[in-house]
Amino acid sequence: MIRLVAEGWQGMQGALRILTFREGGEAMFDVSIGGFWRSFAAALFVIPLVTLVYFERVHLGVGISAAMYYLIFAATWLSFPVAAALAVMVIGAGQRYLAWVILHNWGVVWLYLVITAIWSLQVAGIINAEFRDFLFFLYGYLRILVHWRLAYVALSVPTITSAFTAAVPALVSYIVLVGISQAFAASAATAAS
Repeated sequence: MIRLVAEGWQGMQGALRILTFREGGEAMFDVSIGGFWRSFAAALFVIPLVTLVYFERVHLGVGISAAMYYLIFAATWLSFPVAAALAVMVIGAGQRYLAWVILHNWGVVWLYLVITAIWSLQVAGIINAEFRDFLFFLYGYLRILVHWRLAYVALSVPTITSAFTAAVPALVSYIVLVGISQAFAASAATAAS
């Protein structure tokens, strides 16, 4: 467990170095098969944040079904490696697949920290719902840039190729989110009638 925490801390530091355009970030990752599987433990670092956001949303009256919320979290997290595998096959960068998934898994922890911070600011009364929505509008752009930067560094392909490649998992994640939301809405409508 201590090794996993240490690897997680190092992975998050490496991701932050990459996202802030500092040197040496790539060297902080274990890009072996073992490192690949351990990188999914980043979800364990994120689950407390996801849970905090769930309760913050409930507190603010914008909660959703816990089952749908956690299913979306799990499905979007797990859809990335599948979509990424397809994307790297198309561009011929299969040898960089492990690095991309590893960087992604540790890098998105920072995105979840941003999400949590935004909701926490509203719960603390520092911002209102309108400003929260504006911050999430900006977050949408930040998310795109983070995924693009991680793909660019991990895949070592030209900028435009990395942008299109990063768009594939993002699109799949959005489709998964919409699909789960619609399935729950249809189920609720059926139960209500």
